Order: sequence, then structure tokens, then C-alpha cells
Amino acid sequence: MRSFVSANPNQTTSSFTLEQLSSGESGHVTTIRVDEDLKKRFFALGLKEGSSVKVLRKAKFGGPIHLRVGTSELILRLKEAGCICVATTP
Repeated sequence: MRSFVSANPNQTTSSFTLEQLSSGESGHVTTIRVDEDLKKRFFALGLKEGSSVKVLRKAKFGGPIHLRVGTSELILRLKEAGCICVATTP
């Protein structure tokens, strides 16, 4: 886990990958580290840098993650969720 101090000294932002977030946690996408084709597919689904993301559910035993991106809901494999960095605020 990395912590960054924002311009507001009273607010700290932590950076995680989507797979590290727990159910109910949310944040904003900062980086997507996948190939261009998959990045275009995520963009078409509304998952892009700056998007607000909330983890709705996580399947047990390394299963997929159920997300809300804006008004859409997506399900991603853990491998893909590990390539998406998000910033959370406490």
C-alpha cells in the first residue's frame, strides 16, 4: 500500500489495485495497465482513468469481482482487476 499526501493537508489518498479492495470500498481509477485492445473494451464499458468505481462483491476462492462503474455494473477476473490502480480516500 502506498499513501500520497494530496494538496489538502487534511486528506490522504491511498493507492491500491482493484483486487486489493474489499466489498463496499470505492475509489477513482488512476491507471489501467493492460494491452490496448482490452483498454478500449474497458473504455467502452465506462471503466477509464478518472472513473468512480465501487466493489459490490468479491467471489470466494479467487473468483471474479463485481463492480459498479458509474451506473453500470461489471464483473472482472482477478487478473484484470490486478492491472487497474485506484485511489481511495478515507
